[in-house]
Amino acid sequence: MSVGVLALLFSRVDWARAVPLLLNVHPLALVALVAIYSADRVLMALKWHQLLHVLDTRLSRPAAVRVYYESTFVGFAMPLGGLGPDIVRYVRLRRHGIPSHVTLVSILMERYMGLLATLTLVVIGFATLAAIAPEPALARFARVTAAGALVGVLVATAALLVPAARRTARRLLAKSERLDEALRKHTTVAGAYASRSGVLAVNFALSLLEQTAPIWTYWVGSRALGTPLPLAVCVAVAPVIVVVTRLPISYGGLGLREGSAAALLVALGYDYSESLVLLMLLFVMFFVSLLPGAVIFKRSPPDGKIVSDTFFPASGSGVGDDVRGEKGV
Repeated sequence: MSVGVLALLFSRVDWARAVPLLLNVHPLALVALVAIYSADRVLMALKWHQLLHVLDTRLSRPAAVRVYYESTFVGFAMPLGGLGPDIVRYVRLRRHGIPSHVTLVSILMERYMGLLATLTLVVIGFATLAAIAPEPALARFARVTAAGALVGVLVATAALLVPAARRTARRLLAKSERLDEALRKHTTVAGAYASRSGVLAVNFALSLLEQTAPIWTYWVGSRALGTPLPLAVCVAVAPVIVVVTRLPISYGGLGLREGSAAALLVALGYDYSESLVLLMLLFVMFFVSLLPGAVIFKRSPPDGKIVSDTFFPASGSGVGDDVRGEKGV
């Protein structure tokens, strides 16, 4: 799907217009793009580590960054959207000795906070799109989407903060005794977050900050090509990147992300060839920023025997030890 969509997109590019843009890209702008993507990756790792640290304190921050880089690089090759890196993280932390249900809960909580941040960004982005859209139909679509996302934010926040909502969700999911037992173990671990509203608030703020990275990469990238986009346009396009990238139907959202974002930019009155060149430049810089993950993956022992004081300080291991009922690997 990715190859087919990219082939279609490139077949419509005016290369006589696109090539001069690429030849005149400023090198410092490329460095800035890689720096933004790298800072975004580190921030993602740190906010996940913050949530994991509530449950199990043995994984250090540098180790969390290494695991996150490795999982992003390896998971990028999986046609599972945002699920690919999560699967790699889950497997890697099992090898590190972290109980599997603790790892799963920390990843799910990270994704949940990311969902709240994404919906918030969608509200802001589509409200901005409604304000700048040249066509009434596009403006109406943006307003409806923003309103729907706002409802989603309120419902998701209530599900997180209201205990009765969590109990109802569990009853709906627990259709069998075996599933109920599995859910009980995971919800017991997740209960550690109930008294950590401050941690969740900070994590949400970090998630929202992290998800503004596409805004700044669009802003910097368009200037690197000499086709500067207004900040409002970058804010309006960013939700498309965030949402489509997470759909598990292509390799890292490749093709679908570029096609949908290019279509939106064209609808806003910008040149198609310039838009697609910008999108592919951003993808290349994003991939370059992932290369440290390849180095980490190459140096990781194949048998997973990475347990050491570097990864697991001698301090207590946290909630995970209290509820797992078994020793780690």
